[in-house]
Amino acid sequence: MIRRDPKDASEVVITVLHEVPADAVSLGSFDDPGAAIDFAQEQVQRLNTTGTVALYVDPPDDLVGAG
Repeated sequence: MIRRDPKDASEVVITVLHEVPADAVSLGSFDDPGAAIDFAQEQVQRLNTTGTVALYVDPPDDLVGAG
């Protein structure tokens, strides 16, 4: 699970990735893909309620649990 903060700090992207970009911050590691997705969606909701624009990017189904 990673969080990327683009140059505009008022917006973030939280997603499940297997290749993590250099500017990403690790938010957690999960053995269960469902727990990872739940965590990401909760983080997006929390950030949006604080005024930060956050976006959850859902990985393709064939990547979930692949690594």
